[in-house]
Amino acid sequence: IDWATYKRLIPVAGLVDSFQKQYEALTVPYPKDTVSPQVDAEIKDSQAEISAYKKASEQRIQNYQKEIAHLKSLLPYEQ
Repeated sequence: IDWATYKRLIPVAGLVDSFQKQYEALTVPYPKDTVSPQVDAEIKDSQAEISAYKKASEQRIQNYQKEIAHLKSLLPYEQ
């Protein structure tokens, strides 16, 4: 807040000084963060699940590619 500008523009003596003192004395209590550790633990667990799923998916992809290669190696149905 530009207090000097307000002091220059407001003609009532001491009003801006009073507001400035009240503003600077004001403290807003913020709640203590108690949830972040739980969220971090859930993220860590999720990362482990995601890694396992990706590994299993890669294995399935390899199996499907082998199956596709086998099907392509067979004679066409018309023959």
